[in-house]
Parts: sequence; structure tokens; C-alpha cells
Amino acid sequence: MAVGAPEHTYPDSERYDENLKVGELATTVASRRDEITKALNKDFRDKDSCTDFKLMVGSFGRHAAIKDVSDLDMIFILPSRIRSSYDGDTGPRRILERVRDDLKARYKNTEIRVDQCVVRVRFTSNAFKFEVQPAFENADGSFDYPDTKAEGWKVTKPREEIAATKECNDRISTNVRHFARMARAWKNANGVNMGGLLIDTLVYNFFDQTDDYDAAGTGSFDLMARDFFEFLKDQAEEEYYLALGSRQRVTSRHSSSRRRRRRTTDASR
Repeated sequence: MAVGAPEHTYPDSERYDENLKVGELATTVASRRDEITKALNKDFRDKDSCTDFKLMVGSFGRHAAIKDVSDLDMIFILPSRIRSSYDGDTGPRRILERVRDDLKARYKNTEIRVDQCVVRVRFTSNAFKFEVQPAFENADGSFDYPDTKAEGWKVTKPREEIAATKECNDRISTNVRHFARMARAWKNANGVNMGGLLIDTLVYNFFDQTDDYDAAGTGSFDLMARDFFEFLKDQAEEEYYLALGSRQRVTSRHSSSRRRRRRTTDASR
């Protein structure tokens, strides 16, 4: 992976990281998330004002998002009792269309559409969009999600990715999340074609192969950046990497298609 190191250092890395955090936007995100969840629980569970049965995933769920985050990934956990109703090759599209229709009823003037594995809800007033993925939870904590292109259900394991991020972050003096945010800002500033899960996986792999920074503070970000970009430069070209925690495949080249299309899942229903 031929990536050059940046020419600058980070003399005030703690303030730099604070400036990258989602900050006050988190309150708006939480409000939208709960509105969406309430609308879906009203239909699927006949419950009013219920904000249970949801999980934020992606960079936001791994606490690695930065303040200009535009895509927010959310799983809505479907009741298991309806599972058999959505078997067969039409099941994925029918469940996504049901979610779409519920959200259109809630947000009448908002652009909402099905996009292969998710329902996209574009909030123009907030400059971000939610990608709502209805899914059935399995006994092992993984989820079966619908894929209209495959006309079937596939498996995703975001909880394992979230747990791996937290474990490594706690072990490495909270540097993993700090550094993942820095890497996102660098990617955006330089137009580098890398998805968020790939960034977090590479950051995880970097810290996993060295103990030099286990107890380092943010004042060492210049050295971490130097060594991280050296680590990237030395990576062989790969078609995919194994994502942190879940060990599911994530491709090494970003494309215009959504992240869930890029990820190769390890099973389908």
C-alpha cells in the first residue's frame, strides 16, 4: 500500500483531537436515531415512544467518527417472530420497503430510499444521512441483514468490531480512537480512497504489532504518525484485509458503492 507520510507533526495533538471529535453533533445524531427507532418500533412492535432495539455501527458506533461525518450507520433489530415471513428471495426487498414506508410516513419531506442493504434517510437540514439496516439478531450476537442484489440474507458482526476497538483503545492509552480520527482527517484532506472500516483495521493492526506506544500520550502523535505511515508504506498490496474483531473481509480499495457492498460476508442465509 504505497502511502507517503505527511510532512507535518502534531505539536498540540490533544487539542487537535478535540477539534476532530463529533462534539455537539452527537446530540442531534442521538435525537434523529431515536426518532427513527420510535417510528419503526411503532410498526414492528406496536410500541409507542420505544427507543430500544437499535445499534449504532460504523465509525460512529466505534467512536472513531469525526465532526464532519456525513454517513451514519444504524441497525434496527427486527423482532424474531417475523423472521419466517421474510424468507425467500423477495424477503430482503420486502423488509427494506416496509422500513422505507414507515420512515416516509414519519419524514414526509425527506429523501428516503432503499439502497441494496439499507434504507437511506437524507436529512438536508443536518447535512448527514442515516443508513438504516433492518436485521435479525443471532444467538452469537451477529446479525442477518437483507441484500436485495443477492436476494438473500447475509451476516455482519459489528459488535465484534466495536469490542475490538474498545479493547485495543483501552490497552493503548486511548490512542486507537484518537489516531483513527486523525487518519480520517488525513484521508479527507488528501483524497485517499479508504473506507472507515479499513482505516480502523489498519490502525488496529499497527498498534497490535508494536508495544512502543502502549503507554504513550497524545504528545507522541508525531512519532506515532511517522511510524504509522511507515507501516502503511510497507504493506503489500492486498485485495482485502480481515476487519478488526469480526475478521470479515474488507476490500483495500474504496469505490463509489456503499461499504456494505464492498464487504464480503462470511455466510448467507
